[in-house]
Amino acid sequence: MTYSIIGLLAAIILIITNRDVFWIAKGVLFSKTQRLYRNFLFAVLCYYITDGLWGVLYNWRLISILHTETTAWFIAMAAALLFWTRYVIAYLENDNVFSTLLRYAGWILFLFEVVVVIINIFYPIKFWFDENGIYQTGPLRYVTLYAQILMFFMTSLYTLRITAKSEGKVKRRNLTIGLFGIAMIALIILQVRYPLWPCYSIGYMIGTCLLHSFIVEDEKEEYRRELEKTLLREKAQKQELAESREVLKDALEAAEHANKAKTAFLSNMSHEIRTPMNAIIGLNSIALNDPTASDEVKQYLEKSVASAQHLLGIINDILDMSRIESGRMTVKNEEFLFADAIKQVNGIICAQCRDKDLTYDHRLVGQIDTYYVGDVMKLKQILINILGNAVKFTPQGGTVSFVIEEGARFDSKAVVKFIISDTGVGMSEEFLPHLFEPFNQEETSSTGKYGSTGLGMSITKSIVELMNGSIAVESEKGKGTTFTVTIAFGESGKEGVDAESVTPVHQTAELNSRRILLAEDVEINAEIITMLLSSREMEIDVAENGQIAVDLFASHEPGYYAAILMDMRMPVMDGLEATRAIRSMDKADAKTIPIIALTANAFDEDVQRSIQAGLNAHLSKPVEPDALYETLEKLIGISSAPATEAAASPEQA
Repeated sequence: MTYSIIGLLAAIILIITNRDVFWIAKGVLFSKTQRLYRNFLFAVLCYYITDGLWGVLYNWRLISILHTETTAWFIAMAAALLFWTRYVIAYLENDNVFSTLLRYAGWILFLFEVVVVIINIFYPIKFWFDENGIYQTGPLRYVTLYAQILMFFMTSLYTLRITAKSEGKVKRRNLTIGLFGIAMIALIILQVRYPLWPCYSIGYMIGTCLLHSFIVEDEKEEYRRELEKTLLREKAQKQELAESREVLKDALEAAEHANKAKTAFLSNMSHEIRTPMNAIIGLNSIALNDPTASDEVKQYLEKSVASAQHLLGIINDILDMSRIESGRMTVKNEEFLFADAIKQVNGIICAQCRDKDLTYDHRLVGQIDTYYVGDVMKLKQILINILGNAVKFTPQGGTVSFVIEEGARFDSKAVVKFIISDTGVGMSEEFLPHLFEPFNQEETSSTGKYGSTGLGMSITKSIVELMNGSIAVESEKGKGTTFTVTIAFGESGKEGVDAESVTPVHQTAELNSRRILLAEDVEINAEIITMLLSSREMEIDVAENGQIAVDLFASHEPGYYAAILMDMRMPVMDGLEATRAIRSMDKADAKTIPIIALTANAFDEDVQRSIQAGLNAHLSKPVEPDALYETLEKLIGISSAPATEAAASPEQA
């Protein structure tokens, strides 16, 4: 029983100390050495179990079972030696002829043991139990023990040879493995002398504990190396990420710089082109109103104005496309009078249809609100662009139809549908998918025939989508085209009704005898504006830069000037700085006098800067005379109203 207790105790200790090694399913062991050690432990565990059971079965004289169990015990013993030898060879990592011989010798011994115990079942040559149940050993029992002694000796000799060439921790480990083999030799000799002593079990128990400590240390070392590799990889990744961030930062800065440069370039080009265009269109308009001009000269002037307006349209398209591509086009959400917006659009299109002898059919379907919330300027741009194309591509005698109807309402939104149809040249089915692509035209000859730039529809679609709307088109070659634009505006509700009644109605001011301060550094532009204002019997003081304009305003009594027309780009002091200087003056009319930007700066941000600086309106060059007169009439009328009403009136922009 003592023998059994020691064997079973050794098995328990083996399992406890090496429990992580047996967790095969969790993939604890990865290297070849660790796998061989695991196999060695399994063989030893089988040996311990059979060794422990042997004593119990022998004590109870269960001979038939004991015979089978002893057979398994010898096989487990040979397997343990086989895997021990293979483990040592793999652990030392020094393959040579000697290690190859050891590997084959281990297999030969194991197979020999298997053959012997199988023969022993039929003919007892290794062990048997006599008629009294006493365990007896045959000659082959000693042959296998001596073969094991030889294998341990050869393995230890192989290990000690390599130990002599090792250093440090590796040398100490190798020496321990070699000495363990020698210790096992001594224990086997004792086992031969005293067959019932647990010498063999004690040796394997001590040896597996020692070897397990090596495995644990190796795993820790391997984990440390993997951790170091991981840390190095993370460090490299962080370095790479930091470098990527720097590259992206540099690229972003370069892109922002390029975008700013592009914006500055476009702004400068817009200003430089609009300035002479203002002179061309302004002088032509003045010349057309000259009673001494002949009809022939007026025809030339009208064609010149049309060409100038066409060129201005191309400039506006390019600027719009640039703002859309850079993401700098913004959409306003402001309350506006819907009827006024449609009236302005109809006024322009009616005149175009009349000039071309087209029938213009405009209808409202259903209930349309008086006020909506949205971007009225961009709405008019969309409608004028589509309606203008309908007029352009419809031959004389044709029809242009404009229908407005309100759709469903949801979440304080009112959906308004604009349907624009014509009986013009139409488009082929193949071209329709490409209609909204920039610079795309169905026929290259259309540029010369109709004056198309190929940007209008792309800009229109982009603006519609910015306003959270949709645009669809149906067309047939030779029969005409129908555009359907759907936009969801904000409902104005009660606020719109109230706004129509808290806002005072002002009479427009008479402009004759009013004195206007004009800040303009370009002489020809100053002359044109002066002539336009003089035609309405206004008096004009011209300031060549912003500083002179500030000085002139400050040097006269309040009310001397009815309004100020302010150019933005001027030497000495620009228009924004001059406006801020005037608004900050301690003078009765400094806060209320209408200041109107009259400038070639046409970007949305230019308008915002004008408003922030204290200007009341922003008119882009070339200036339309009627727009200039209308703005002056309205703003002078507001500034002339009683103080309470003027304070309640919204600023124009």
